[in-house]
Parts: sequence; structure tokens; C-alpha cells
Amino acid sequence: MKKIDFLLDMTNVTVHRRDDCIHYAGCLEEASAMLWPSFSCANCKQFTKSTRRVASYERAASPLAWEF
Repeated sequence: MKKIDFLLDMTNVTVHRRDDCIHYAGCLEEASAMLWPSFSCANCKQFTKSTRRVASYERAASPLAWEF
């Protein structure tokens, strides 16, 4: 995971994010906790394909966002 210092445009999210990775939820939580504007999974050496399907709300926000 790499920090991005600007918000991703919706058209670029699929280029930078790998929501089919087993680490994606953890990375999303970590980036949220550190208040990063965004992050990229591109070229991440930790990528491990997940067999679990991602629910649509998980793509929209981290679990931290639901606490507000």
C-alpha cells in the first residue's frame, strides 16, 4: 500500500485499488486511521488474491466511516 496525497477521481479508483486482495480491508482501515486522502494498491508486493466477494458497501467506505 502506498499513500496518495490527493483524492482519487472515481475513474482512477479501479487503477489503484485491488479490492480482491485478502489485505484490502486492513489497508483501508489503516489508511483511514492515518487520515490519508487516499492510497494505492498498484505494484503492492503483498497482494494475495481473495476468494471472498466484496460487498458493495465495503467498496464505498471503510468500517471506520460507519461509526460516525
